[in-house]
Amino acid sequence: MKKNLSYKLTLLGATALAITACSEAKEEALTYNTVESCISAKVVEEATCRAEFKKAERDHTKIAPRYNNANQCYSDFGYDRCQRSSSGFWLPFMVGYMIAPRRSSLVYTQPLYRTSSYPNSYTTATNTRIGSVSRDGRTSVAKSRVTRPPVRTRTVARSGFGRRTTSSGG
Repeated sequence: MKKNLSYKLTLLGATALAITACSEAKEEALTYNTVESCISAKVVEEATCRAEFKKAERDHTKIAPRYNNANQCYSDFGYDRCQRSSSGFWLPFMVGYMIAPRRSSLVYTQPLYRTSSYPNSYTTATNTRIGSVSRDGRTSVAKSRVTRPPVRTRTVARSGFGRRTTSSGG
């Protein structure tokens, strides 16, 4: 009887956590695969498109997933979708960028990627999937996902970026 009650309480807690996560406030962001697509959308000024793309490119080398060899990177992002950095690590290609304008003067920009798991969606460097994007680049993302991503200080030691692993304890 205690085990059944414990199971029900755990399930109830997990459900509440899932509902809370789903109800996180959303924020509008703009996603583009090139500077030209940003400019042609005419949502932000050309100068902003160019400046934010440059920021995303700079951040790409700091926050992109890093791999010790090409095969590990290919496993997560697809064959021939990675490049060797000047420091010798393998990084996925940056295939777009997200601009998250705020009401204040702050703008958070970050590079975007396409993983093998989600080849038709953008993902961030932390493997957060970006939802559907309209023709003019607008999308709605959880507010916590449009903050500046942390700088990566270690490499991915094994394949599995974007994949689930499970373990059982005993």
